[in-house]
Amino acid sequence: MEQHPLFTQYKRDWLHEVTGYSKGYLCRVATGKAAPSRAFIERVCFKLKKREAELFLPEAIATPPQSDTP
Repeated sequence: MEQHPLFTQYKRDWLHEVTGYSKGYLCRVATGKAAPSRAFIERVCFKLKKREAELFLPEAIATPPQSDTP
């Protein structure tokens, strides 16, 4: 089962502690059974001090930065 990219970087238990969202809600978002609410997105971005694009877009999946030099 594929997870939302956010949950490949952060564990549900830790996100539960940091954001206060229930583990059930986090499970539903992680598995795609529920879309992340605007309030959830804003709280996660605020608590993790990261931009929405870094956490919630598919391009944000851990990819190493490309170097211009060989």
